[in-house]
Amino acid sequence: MGGSAAGAPPLAGWQQYEREIEVQFRVAYPSARITHDAKLIGKFSKVERQIDLLIEEQASDFAFRIVVDAKHRGRKIDVGDVEAFLGLTQDVEAHTGMMIALEGYTTAAVNRAHFNNLDVILDVLSLDELKVFQGPTAIPYAGECGAWIVAPFGWVVDATRREGMLATLYQRGLSFDEALRNNEFMYVNLWNKKDDDGINNLDALLEYQKSYLLEGSPDAEIRLLEGVQGQKVGASSVIRRLKKKTYPTPEYTGFVDFEKFIFMCVLFTPEQLERKNLRKLRFVMRDLFPMTITRDNTALIKAGQLKLNESLPPEERAHLLAQIGWWHRDMNQLQEARRSLEEALLLVPSYYDAIKQLLATLTKLGDKDATLALMSKLLRLEPRNPTVFNDCIAYATGSVVDWSDLLGLFEALGADHAADQLVQANCDFYAGKVLINIDPKSARDRLITAQKEFRKILPAGHQVFVALRSAIRRLPKLGAGTP
Repeated sequence: MGGSAAGAPPLAGWQQYEREIEVQFRVAYPSARITHDAKLIGKFSKVERQIDLLIEEQASDFAFRIVVDAKHRGRKIDVGDVEAFLGLTQDVEAHTGMMIALEGYTTAAVNRAHFNNLDVILDVLSLDELKVFQGPTAIPYAGECGAWIVAPFGWVVDATRREGMLATLYQRGLSFDEALRNNEFMYVNLWNKKDDDGINNLDALLEYQKSYLLEGSPDAEIRLLEGVQGQKVGASSVIRRLKKKTYPTPEYTGFVDFEKFIFMCVLFTPEQLERKNLRKLRFVMRDLFPMTITRDNTALIKAGQLKLNESLPPEERAHLLAQIGWWHRDMNQLQEARRSLEEALLLVPSYYDAIKQLLATLTKLGDKDATLALMSKLLRLEPRNPTVFNDCIAYATGSVVDWSDLLGLFEALGADHAADQLVQANCDFYAGKVLINIDPKSARDRLITAQKEFRKILPAGHQVFVALRSAIRRLPKLGAGTP
């Protein structure tokens, strides 16, 4: 493709340039129909429009059309070039437009391309960038479950793990913080069916999430949309639209239901860009496929154990033991993980992360007595901090610990801190939350008691009162209004 045939005149510079671009796209889109120097009748102009490279492929439930404009000129692409190309892209009803420039592009041109409000995706690259642009991919994983994902056109996958996010996706050229400020990004999580007993299918997960979404925001609007057709491995899917007063933009979550886990990709988007960014979300959902992740941390564990032979301060030794415990747990070597984590806690009994790691290990081992003893210890670390209550509830969900066990822990904690109003209020509040689906009448009594206790010690505008009112509103059959 890159040169001329024997006996044929050599290609002109611009022809060679277009052929190089064509080669790159044929590698990137091996199953697509690619036409060089294509002609299409414009929908609006009603005249024939020339396209340097036309790429057509069936993508999900619609025909995906990309138009490529190869700019072989001795200057950078400017705003005028982008404006003209936007018009062409719309006229030929393309979903994606890409401009390739020999000399690159001005900052204004990139801004115009990336921040246009039209229902097209437009990207601008130099030829050098195109040669290294392979459609950035990543494999976010949790435990043995992983998924191979491809970034939508013009975006990148950022494999940095953040709180509650296995990976993030956002516009190429931006940092995650910039994308966050723009309210235009996605993040990925996985729901492991094996680990989350009782919530092992898509319908159950949707119902479970709906209950706690409405608990925190009873006025939230939740609507289910059609997922994607032609998913790469044939998995079922759905998209949920969530609109809350406290959110600056709608939240879309794409769910893809695989055998061992449910893939979740959450999209935040300005409302004027919803249609465009929904196509990006559908692209991610359509092209991903599941993977089983097998890791071997043996070398890391051996190196850590050698380090333990050195004379280390207790805190450093505890941290290393906790890390070794995590490596064992990552390989499902649960007994070895337990020993390392217990040893870490002998050195630093209040090591919060080690306690949580050990809780996860004990619940997986099914050791109820040890789990309850550790939960009791966790509650007593910071009984005035709601985080310890939430962590105990989280580890009790779907584990060997049942709700009556958890209520017993809260009662014992309250008895031990009978003179502490905040601890009493926390115990009543979280007991009420646990009881909502078990004993609604008792739940209401505990929540009302907690509300009275909190009013004595916290300002009226504290967020706990919002959570209390929301929890009480979940008991409509009892006529439980907000006091």
